[in-house]
Amino acid sequence: MSRILVPVDDTEQSLQALRFALAYAKDKHELTLLHVVPFYPSKNVINQLGQKQLREYQLQEAHEELAKVKELADQSGIPYTLEIRFGDVPQIINEFSKINFEAMVMGTHGYGRLMGYLMQSVSYPTIHDVKLPVFLISDETNAERFPWSKVLIAVDGSEQAKEAIEKATALSQSLDVTYSLVTVVPPPVSYAGAYGPGWQDVATLEEWGKSTLLPYEEMMQEKGVTYQSQVLIGDPATVIKQTAKEQEADLIVLGHHGMGGVAGTMMGSVTFKLVHRARTPLLIVKK
Repeated sequence: MSRILVPVDDTEQSLQALRFALAYAKDKHELTLLHVVPFYPSKNVINQLGQKQLREYQLQEAHEELAKVKELADQSGIPYTLEIRFGDVPQIINEFSKINFEAMVMGTHGYGRLMGYLMQSVSYPTIHDVKLPVFLISDETNAERFPWSKVLIAVDGSEQAKEAIEKATALSQSLDVTYSLVTVVPPPVSYAGAYGPGWQDVATLEEWGKSTLLPYEEMMQEKGVTYQSQVLIGDPATVIKQTAKEQEADLIVLGHHGMGGVAGTMMGSVTFKLVHRARTPLLIVKK
């Protein structure tokens, strides 16, 4: 039985992520729920109470805060363990992610890219640092459609997109799933210089998109899974979000190129835009 890592806290986003993980786990996986207590900011308090007593208080508070998490997990009957650690939240999550897990499921607050970085969003550094496939779940997602049956995989000609297909199909093995392959071509008028000489009209962009899709279509055919493919033109994050809504996709899958928080903010990473914009659960895969 494989294991799924689920970082948890007392927020609704975390509870929704846990619902997603429980729906997916069933009798196939066990869960490790990880709660990280951040460093206490006041040295005066530490000096007055002592490190040991302070941690005892924090541990008691953590168990109280996680009451709903434990209740939800207990009611499900899914095997799970609860781990509570002290330290830097992204760092501890990253350390745990290296312990033979199949995937990670996290709640996301959906802050904008810059605001998320400035507020030290946990999901952004986690996506950047961990090697595991990461499911990101907003509290606005529809829990009645967990885990998933319709999967939209966005591909862009990269090796990361190939890895995204590998992970998406592997994680969906026990589910009845149909797939949609989508590649989005930004028009040169909105992304000057993207394609260089040779661009003539929309038909040309569509031909380039079909060429991009071809190796991924061959992968899907080799796997013998049901899929459709589509070339779209526009801003990738906007088009992916809209297409997922139109297709009523239960999961969007993306290969992530691994830019850090600042780079993602400055360069407009599709992944970070979708974390902000999409209500559909995301599966982020790195190679």
